[in-house]
Amino acid sequence: MVLSGYKQQGQAMVEMIIVSFVTLLLLFSIVQFALLYNAKTVLNYAAYEAARAGAVNYSHPQAMRLALAQKLSALEPIKNNNSGSSYTRLVNQQEEFIANFDQIACIKRVNPTASNTLWSNLRNTPGSDTSIANDHLFYRNSSSSGPGTMSIQDSNLLKISVTYCPKMIVPIVATAIKRLMLLNYPDPDPIEGWRTPETTLFEQQCYRNNRFPMVAQAIMRMQTPVGKYGFSLDDCKEITT
Repeated sequence: MVLSGYKQQGQAMVEMIIVSFVTLLLLFSIVQFALLYNAKTVLNYAAYEAARAGAVNYSHPQAMRLALAQKLSALEPIKNNNSGSSYTRLVNQQEEFIANFDQIACIKRVNPTASNTLWSNLRNTPGSDTSIANDHLFYRNSSSSGPGTMSIQDSNLLKISVTYCPKMIVPIVATAIKRLMLLNYPDPDPIEGWRTPETTLFEQQCYRNNRFPMVAQAIMRMQTPVGKYGFSLDDCKEITT
């Protein structure tokens, strides 16, 4: 009996170490996903504000970038920003966000697309010679002009998709998510007709920088003519900086 008890010495310590590691990992995961949930909530509102800014500014990308930076900059604190008034610190955060915008955020215009048949040379949108009219929509023809096209009323619905990559700051969990999402492995049980979405270059860039890409969409009725401004369907996919 003495020999048996001697062999079992340290068993409780080993079990404690295993249980402690799993418990800490679970707690760290809860904290990290709580931070990501908060970031997603802020992103939803920021996307709405960006769409609102685009609706009154010809869907100009710079107007939407500034509106997005104003809301998301609170999630991007910068070092050595403790001097000055609270307004000065907020401005510094927004300027820092704009400077790094292409590394951590992207705005894609889902509607209207560049292939829309209603683009015309109205020449009344700043920075763009091509636009979609916005006046007298109630009296315009509401039928589409052909298969796969949209009416002018639907073309004046600005829909944007915003991709933002907040920081993952919790140790262990951030590294685990980063390495897991960067793995290139085939679908072990593919479903016929379904395609597993591939990680884009922009998303890979985010993961490598310990960031987690998330997407929010917003729809707003245009209050000005829609400028073309070079939006494309591949936005937020092939961006790398």
